[in-house]
Amino acid sequence: MNSAVISLLIFGFCVTLFVIDKLPMATTAILGCVLMVVFGVCDFKTAFGQFASSTVILTAGVMVIGASISETGLANTIGEWIIKKTKGSEARLLTGCYLAAGLMSAFLTNSAVLAIFIPVIMGLSDTGGKIKPKNIIMPIVFACVIGGASTLVGSTQQLTAQGLLEDAGLRMFKTFDFSLVGGTLLLLGLLYCLFIGRKRGEKIWGDREDAYSDQIPVDKHTDMGRSKQLVMAAIFVCTVILYITEWLPLAVTSTAAAIMCIVTGCITQKKAVAKINWNVVGRLAGCLGLSKALDASGGAALISEGFLHLVGDNVSPLALFIICVLLTQVASEFLLNSTAIIIILPIIISIAPPLGLNTYAYALGITLASAAALSCPLANSTLAMSMTVGYRFRDYFRYSIFYDIIAFVTIVLMVPAIYGLTA
Repeated sequence: MNSAVISLLIFGFCVTLFVIDKLPMATTAILGCVLMVVFGVCDFKTAFGQFASSTVILTAGVMVIGASISETGLANTIGEWIIKKTKGSEARLLTGCYLAAGLMSAFLTNSAVLAIFIPVIMGLSDTGGKIKPKNIIMPIVFACVIGGASTLVGSTQQLTAQGLLEDAGLRMFKTFDFSLVGGTLLLLGLLYCLFIGRKRGEKIWGDREDAYSDQIPVDKHTDMGRSKQLVMAAIFVCTVILYITEWLPLAVTSTAAAIMCIVTGCITQKKAVAKINWNVVGRLAGCLGLSKALDASGGAALISEGFLHLVGDNVSPLALFIICVLLTQVASEFLLNSTAIIIILPIIISIAPPLGLNTYAYALGITLASAAALSCPLANSTLAMSMTVGYRFRDYFRYSIFYDIIAFVTIVLMVPAIYGLTA
């Protein structure tokens, strides 16, 4: 049995473990890297070299910055200001929280942003029925997930795709390459939640009792006073400017900003290390290592040949793009977003150059499609976290399915029109 076949068997085994979710995804991904080395599919450097990749370092830095914003109380100050300005109107509150959550999630961890808003919104349950928390929190979930897909540093699925492109030596994403289409999806999500979602929510959960409890994993923070919040705001603004100008590599910018957060006392070194989600870091590095090993062994080439055989040699670029976006979106409903990308994007990276296709456009569409899966709480941790306020499993499908369709059509229309599908 040759290395390519063995790598496919190991990859299939890992995907199966991802689906049944018996082990943490990071554990499964690292186990896959170990198996690749043990069975001689690739060497140690190929499988584990991704732990030092710029994508993984960028991810860790972003986590420290987000934790510092929460730790200083800056995030809560913003959230409470919005609540104060919109109190008494559910529509205004929904709009204000949605936009704030979307913008914050573009640079912070999605689940952390949701964790900031949940206790504040649930505290409004005593407004005499004027504001129903469930009507606000579901749109905030939309904003967190879609807003997180609007910049390169907003969610791990973009960084996963970036790592795959980097390994292949292809054109990589810049910080705001996702913002045009992602921003459109974000605004469409707001309109959907205001004019369709609110009515559907009333029918789906109505006056169902909220199930909010203290067990929701809300990040605790220490309000350090206005001076530290101003310092943190300055660091954050400078970081965003450097993200935009790319005067420094993104990984260097995020690392430097994280160090400044520690140096200025916005967060202690101990807390900074503790706030890094090592499960996410291990998952990202492990998945990139799996992909690298699969490519080095020839397994990716076998998958590509099988995919081409399935869709046909004469498939049009648009038809292929539609198939990839649809497969990614459907897969992301039941798998973590990054897992769906790890499965589908390497196929395109392998087959695009010989067919004269624009790999960048396909990667952009596939990555956005992974975030446009909101009909199942299994899609990502942010959706799963929101269940703690009393949503039922089927509520997500009933509330979100029409938006998922709208998002699919938007991606299929906008990405080819703006970026083109051929090189």
